[in-house]
Amino acid sequence: MKTIEIESAEKMSSLDLSYVIFFWREYDPNSVLIAYAELIKREYPISGNFFDKMTEFRKINLLQASREKYPELE
Repeated sequence: MKTIEIESAEKMSSLDLSYVIFFWREYDPNSVLIAYAELIKREYPISGNFFDKMTEFRKINLLQASREKYPELE
């Protein structure tokens, strides 16, 4: 999986950061959150497909985190 660090996210273009969101499955979950936080800090508009991708990311990662925390639920 690809990763980005906070320091590098600050230097990336908004377009490159939005790429991380749209292709979030290629990135480490922390990297996706870093990219999202940086875009929010820049007041980047979050709407449409962009919003849908973040919703998808959150649902899948919340489900995965729940399974890791409570394996008996499977």
